[in-house]
Amino acid sequence: MSLLVKDANSAVQSLSTQTDAAQSLVPVHVPAAVAGGVATPVSSTAPLPVVNAAGAAAADGSGTIATGGAAQLLFGGLTPANGWLVCNNSSGPLYVSDVGTASAGGSAIQIAAGATFTTPSGYKPPGAVSIFGATTGQAFAARRW
Repeated sequence: MSLLVKDANSAVQSLSTQTDAAQSLVPVHVPAAVAGGVATPVSSTAPLPVVNAAGAAAADGSGTIATGGAAQLLFGGLTPANGWLVCNNSSGPLYVSDVGTASAGGSAIQIAAGATFTTPSGYKPPGAVSIFGATTGQAFAARRW
């Protein structure tokens, strides 16, 4: 059975469903929370689970800061299609931005030493990702998808 729903763009989408033990429609392609053999009804406290089907294989963008105090582009300047992550493998902070040139402050996101920043699933960056570190040679691991 299919249920027709409208997404945020008002496009009609077909959602595969089946009935549960209480004869309620539940999505087929995502696991439902089950209590006592009955799927939990969708509500503000138990939202409909979503699976990002637009995912793509991750591409590596790891490296080091080429020149301390100067921002550099990640992923060869390509804008990630569905999100990205950066892990700071150095002893000092790094800064990343997908809304302009990264710097220490401003709109850049600080990543502490040993920490990782990951965009939410399905995130569409507004532009290329840049990274800033104060010291030449600061190492980082980066992935885009």
